Amino acid sequence: MSATGYPPPLDHLHICAGRSALSETSYDALSREELIHALNRRDAEEAGALRLHYKGQSLPWRIVRMVKPRRQKIEGKLCVGSEADQACNLIVEGENLQAMVSLYKYRGQADLIIADPPYNTGKDFRYNDRWDTDPNDPDLGPLVSADDGSKHSKWLRFIVPRLWAMKEMLRPSGVLAMCIDQRELYRLGMVLDEVFGEHNRLAIINWQKTTPKNDVSHVSVTTEYVLVYAKNKDAARTQRSAKSTARFQNLDNDPLGEWKQGDLTAPERRKASDYAIQNPFTGEFFGPGNRHWASRRTQMKSWLQEWDADYEDYDLGDDRGLALAIKGWARASEEKRAQLLAKSRARAQTRLDQGAWPTLYWGLDGLQKPVKKMHKELVKAGVVPTTFWVEEDETPTEIGAVSWLSSLSGRSRDGVEELNALVGRDHGFETVKPLKLIKKLIQIWCPPTGIVLDPFAGSGTTAHAVLELNTEAGANRRFILVEQGRPERGDPYARTLTYKRVERAISGERVDKAGVVSRTATPLTGGFRYSKLMLAVDADAVLALEREEMLDLLLTSHWDQSERSASHLRRLPAGQHAHLFAVSARGEGFFLVWSGPSKASVFDRATFKAIVEEAKKEGLSAPYHVYARTSIYPGPNIEFYQIPDRILDKLGFNDTTQPYSSAAEHAG
Repeated sequence: MSATGYPPPLDHLHICAGRSALSETSYDALSREELIHALNRRDAEEAGALRLHYKGQSLPWRIVRMVKPRRQKIEGKLCVGSEADQACNLIVEGENLQAMVSLYKYRGQADLIIADPPYNTGKDFRYNDRWDTDPNDPDLGPLVSADDGSKHSKWLRFIVPRLWAMKEMLRPSGVLAMCIDQRELYRLGMVLDEVFGEHNRLAIINWQKTTPKNDVSHVSVTTEYVLVYAKNKDAARTQRSAKSTARFQNLDNDPLGEWKQGDLTAPERRKASDYAIQNPFTGEFFGPGNRHWASRRTQMKSWLQEWDADYEDYDLGDDRGLALAIKGWARASEEKRAQLLAKSRARAQTRLDQGAWPTLYWGLDGLQKPVKKMHKELVKAGVVPTTFWVEEDETPTEIGAVSWLSSLSGRSRDGVEELNALVGRDHGFETVKPLKLIKKLIQIWCPPTGIVLDPFAGSGTTAHAVLELNTEAGANRRFILVEQGRPERGDPYARTLTYKRVERAISGERVDKAGVVSRTATPLTGGFRYSKLMLAVDADAVLALEREEMLDLLLTSHWDQSERSASHLRRLPAGQHAHLFAVSARGEGFFLVWSGPSKASVFDRATFKAIVEEAKKEGLSAPYHVYARTSIYPGPNIEFYQIPDRILDKLGFNDTTQPYSSAAEHAG
């Protein structure tokens, strides 16, 4: 007991407008970038901004800068799809802070980060106090129990450096969507305000994860939260272009506001959604072509009947499903059909003239093929069509504080059942984010060609959502997943769960109640590369690599300044050439003069001739990109990359703060 008679606080957390740990910071020890961050933060504090202070607090960017990049080993047996598909998507097995630092080619490239961190339940979170001074320490630390007096400060010390790393991974107009429950909601909100800025907050979403229970003695907790922040709202263009403005209009005085024309169909033919619908103005029947109607039949019928006409099933004899025709059409004579159509046309024209047209409409004059209205305002309620995306030249969508019912977001139980169908029932996850929720976040905040990063990948829902949306809407989004699993239990579920779920989503394989795996679902288009984080990298570590290890490092670290995240190398089959190992998207050859750490690695005239011959055999033209330890031949059309310096450059090493060579032990 304290002198006041009250027990002392268990966790040293407090909010104030005064100086933080920065007041005790030695500015001489900071880099230029760190000094700018520190001074900006100090200015904000002196202006009266609120800050959260907690035990063990340190500068997050300093923790991130201390993390050593690691090389990746490509696990060929776990890679899925063609070389091109593998180049698009990535699953990384390893600790997420180390992974984000090591994925230098993607720094500043992610359009959306979806993060589902441990909720600090007392069962899901481990912390090593040594991480405060050495984030490379491999020990995961003990489980932080529910009655740990410092559980909140430990969670903050864990999450804040990762928030900083996530911010660095985002492109200037990128968005972070952070999942959380009531345990750490308020603390997370405060640190997000601090790291991203309160003015960059886009949404606070509470979604219905389950239905209320009647067997609880207090208020039933049925919701969780998603906090959404932009890296910088002002970085995106604040004024829409004339082209974008023309897309969104309100031609019919719709009370929901501006809308644009959208597609009623989705890729691929599907029997259940392959049928024709009848235009009430012209009587013409329209089918989905080689696609399928994206909405359910009951919804399509409801939209049609909003044109003041009743509809019924009708066999057109077109080898498709039963059409939706004006009621009475099936049994009517030609004369009667003309009367039905005249009546239908008159009613539909009246409805057209009234304005505020139904969601399904027939062009501005009623005489065109069916299309769909897509309202921007509906984003605020979470009602987002599959193909919806606010134009890329607009600021990120800001929707404020909203609630999504389970009909809009799905339930946690839905997520568990989706996972059961893919990997079986013995996965051990009691709660899983539903596909519907993750797809909705992606639809709203990631453009059709964007990159989605998930540093807490878990069961792989984010990758599954990206692949489904790509198939349904013809998009080309890419994903990067990072998952460590539970190595302290000998359970690398990056392989046993994350990989398995995504692989089966692509293959169409599902597990029935008897545990039998068979291909019963429609395969999804795509693939991914699977890699594992290995030892920390510096010059000495690079020079100690065997040839195969060096090849993995070159393939995983490669990027081109002109097309950073999109650049990749297509590896050629092993054993075909002595030096040529990969080809770029531009058709240029990459060569490695390296047989191991104990062998000479010299680019000379004889090697140049051998490289030219290898390039001719593959039909490659200059320039030739050559990696070697030294070069004594300045041959024509050669782009020379010295080992290890140029490799470390690709990994983001800064020689002023991270010496290429270190005598320190490499963290395992």
